[in-house]
Amino acid sequence: LGFLLLGGAILYPDHISTSAGIHAWTTGAVGLMTLAVMTRASLGHTGHPLVASTVTQIIYLCALVAALARVAATFGGTMELMHVAAIAWVIAFAGFAVAYGPLLVRQPPVWSSPH
Repeated sequence: LGFLLLGGAILYPDHISTSAGIHAWTTGAVGLMTLAVMTRASLGHTGHPLVASTVTQIIYLCALVAALARVAATFGGTMELMHVAAIAWVIAFAGFAVAYGPLLVRQPPVWSSPH
């Protein structure tokens, strides 16, 4: 989506802002991948199954909503879209802290050596 939006901004600069593509990459791709790596590493390093729970899926959904709202705001959206993006972003990362924080502060699992 970031590539398409930046390509569109080059071809149609009066209709598509370059910031739309940049926000698709930064808020969307980088933000979602950061959450994905954090959740996967948190589960894997604490010995939990690598399964996206309902809470994890909601966290990802909030990050996606934030990204889409932020990109939509570049197309002449209102400040309400910016507020939706900001609130969804905070919910996503605060949700990660609430859901995964307890896993990360507990005693690490004892790993048995594979003799």
